[in-house]
Amino acid sequence: MEQTVEKLIGFELVDGVGYITLNRPNARNSINEAMFESLLRVLQRCETLDSLRVLVLRGEGDVFCGGGDIQFFRQLLTATPASRQQQLAGYIHSAHQVIAALMAIPCPVVAAVQGAAAGYGMSLACISDIVIAEQGCQFIPAYTALGATPDGGLTYLLPSLIGEKRALDVLWLNRAVKAEEALDWGLVNRVCAPGLLAQTVEEITATLSQGARQAQRNLKKLVTERARSQLSQQMDQELNSFLTCAATDDFIEGVQAFLERRPSQFKGC
Repeated sequence: MEQTVEKLIGFELVDGVGYITLNRPNARNSINEAMFESLLRVLQRCETLDSLRVLVLRGEGDVFCGGGDIQFFRQLLTATPASRQQQLAGYIHSAHQVIAALMAIPCPVVAAVQGAAAGYGMSLACISDIVIAEQGCQFIPAYTALGATPDGGLTYLLPSLIGEKRALDVLWLNRAVKAEEALDWGLVNRVCAPGLLAQTVEEITATLSQGARQAQRNLKKLVTERARSQLSQQMDQELNSFLTCAATDDFIEGVQAFLERRPSQFKGC
């Protein structure tokens, strides 16, 4: 067994199955800049590991991933619009590097989702090849509640999976999609009973790890090759849109409302 554990990102390789663990449970595995950097390093290493047959992305604790780091957004409230945009540009660039690195992984990528996949966590689930969700978990976009638009390729990935009309309904209304509904729509591949997530993931990875390695990698490339360039272009547009939104008073209101646990009160004009 090969094992590497960083403070915020864990990685271990067991019999050809790699496990990447988001390890910030006290913050609902929300991802800060340090996590993005560590996660990118691990993914870049995984891309070159010949012994890697399947990669599993999972979160420590009760929640898969709560999205972006709210403490980072808190400190943006006192910044000027220009400074806010500059800081966000670097943060979102790191987030998009991780998505691109995940798409570049040549072997099957499996996401194990419990509790919630919110904001950027929803993007991590969508970019995975197979998503196993535990009953009771929810997929929550969160962006419009902050007065912003999605990043992480979500505006490309979600419509590709569930269709444009459903995607707009979910994103505009910030609607939580429950595991069973996500299964019916094609957002997830399997829904398992509470407490059986790890077992279900193990069963799937065992089957995948015994498959024909070259055929699996070629198949993934054939299916995703066209999407890769389109996703890259879409993430560039997402970055520009997010930065435009971040310069508005609505963004300030959205972040403040989230921190104060109250509904946002946007100007509406």
